[in-house]
Amino acid sequence: MLQKIFREHLSVRMFLLIFLTLLAAGAVTFGLTAWSVPGAYTAVAWDDLQKQAAVLVRELEETPRSQSGPLIDGFIRSSRCDVFLLTAEGIPAHTGSALAGGALPEDGSITVTASEDENGICSSIGLPLSALSGPSAVTSLHSYGILAGVTFAGEDSPCILYAFPHGGGEYLALRALIRMAPSLLAVLLIFSLFCALVCSRYISRPIIRLSRIAERMAGLDFKQECQSRRRDEIGVLGRSLDQMAGRLLDALTRLENANRSLQAEVDRERALDRERTSFFSAASHELKTPVTILKGQLSGMLDGIGVYRDRDRYLLRSLQVTERMERLVREMLSISRMSAGETAVRREKFCLTELIRQLLSQDRELTALRGQTLDACLCPDIFVDGDRALISRAMENLLSNAILHSPSGAHIQVACAMDGDCPQVMVTNSGAHIADQAMPHLFEAFYRAEASRSRSTGGSGLGLYLTKMILDRHGAVCTIENTEDGVRAAVHFPPSSHLHTKHT
Repeated sequence: MLQKIFREHLSVRMFLLIFLTLLAAGAVTFGLTAWSVPGAYTAVAWDDLQKQAAVLVRELEETPRSQSGPLIDGFIRSSRCDVFLLTAEGIPAHTGSALAGGALPEDGSITVTASEDENGICSSIGLPLSALSGPSAVTSLHSYGILAGVTFAGEDSPCILYAFPHGGGEYLALRALIRMAPSLLAVLLIFSLFCALVCSRYISRPIIRLSRIAERMAGLDFKQECQSRRRDEIGVLGRSLDQMAGRLLDALTRLENANRSLQAEVDRERALDRERTSFFSAASHELKTPVTILKGQLSGMLDGIGVYRDRDRYLLRSLQVTERMERLVREMLSISRMSAGETAVRREKFCLTELIRQLLSQDRELTALRGQTLDACLCPDIFVDGDRALISRAMENLLSNAILHSPSGAHIQVACAMDGDCPQVMVTNSGAHIADQAMPHLFEAFYRAEASRSRSTGGSGLGLYLTKMILDRHGAVCTIENTEDGVRAAVHFPPSSHLHTKHT
């Protein structure tokens, strides 16, 4: 568990690393201090002792021996040394000092005598007496000391001044450090823990935050930003992540839009394929019946069987079937060309009112033969932009449906007016009704609203389908609804900047 936490959390590793580093640095510092304190203490003490001894020698040379006691006592107190003063013959010199010793210790550590060989060298200490004009450090097997030659004021023979400090001062400092070690260790632990905690959080917090943001980016979540104001490498990394996230978000948005467009295009293509398949399947079925009828009539006439002996009558019927097949094929070709984009839509401004008026004049004879009345309410000079021939075909299909699906004596009304900024054409016929379940299928290919789905009206079931295709290409909308006494078909054309009307 601990190993997993250590591997997976940067802040834990940084905390332990900083804590151990500070602890090791404190321990090394304490060890080096303990090791160097005795030597440093001795060096400083001897340096101070030599300076004080030099000052004492200069003062003693200006002072008679009998008056030098206070100077020597002051030196002993300030330097914390043992002082011995000998004459040239090795006899203790009396100075009136209350603290100076009378003779050197006889522990074998140091022996000083005034004997001199023929070369003037003191054999016990290896120094010429003539050289003892100032303090000199003397080292024996076990002790350190200051040896100086002193000539008091009013005397000719020099005396020998020997001073050696009290031992163990450096070891007292070391023992004090050792005694303070537990307290120093506790302070060091607390300080190291605090520094490790603060430093690890300060250093790892932005890195952990960047890591979490990068993890979210890996999950394609680019909403959160670093927004770092730091100027160091972490700040540069945060700003780079923000820039990368912005660019990835833009690229992802473009890809999503392209994917949606592609998916919509694929869906449209699939829908078109289904429509084509359904259309040609229905077309095959529609053509099969008249072909079968025509084949039977021709076979019967050739064989002279029964009623088919009256060839003139059945040749006329065969011609009617052929004309119906021709009409059906023409409509199928028109729909196929429009679906394939082979029929170009020519944009021109023309008067919709005049077009409706011409179509009504052509259909008045048919309505008269069927015993129907036809009224028109046309607003003059309504213009639209589009293909005149295609829109004429769509309007003719609507008029033909209204006439052919209305009973004798029905009233058919055609209106052309403005609905706000949009031209509108409405064809209303009385005495007819469309079932509610048939409404969603009116614009499907080969669909007939009659319950028997017969061809008594002579329709192919492609008229409204072709009308919708034409109007869709012009941005127009066609709706069919039942009224209180009939059916109303309404066409709403889009507004046009070239549109103008004259109301009368």
